[in-house]
Amino acid sequence: MKTAFVLSIVVGATLLSAPAQAKEASQTATIVTMNSVPCGGHLMKTRELPCREYVLRSGSTEYHIQQKVEKKTDVLALGQQVTFTIHNDRMRLHATNTSGKSKDFEFALVLITAASEVNPPRAPQQ
Repeated sequence: MKTAFVLSIVVGATLLSAPAQAKEASQTATIVTMNSVPCGGHLMKTRELPCREYVLRSGSTEYHIQQKVEKKTDVLALGQQVTFTIHNDRMRLHATNTSGKSKDFEFALVLITAASEVNPPRAPQQ
């Protein structure tokens, strides 16, 4: 009897966790701002490259993301539409860089906040 109860708990927990493990659907967002910030967790070097921090807006949510490592990478344009998925504390973007090439990028997810109407997203300029 006790074994059947424990087994039912384990099976129930497994069934409930299955949807969370399924592949997440992509979402779309607009790049609202970009800043250069110091990269954290690195030893001081004579010439430090700054890390880029972007704010993406998707509906009523803003995502603050930052380069994972200090390196020279492509710059993403403000007002650009991107698709993304979130995996733990990482965001994977699919976007077109300023050179016009479609690429995948990975960023650290720093902060998720409610979007403020003070800074509404700009429409992409054509």
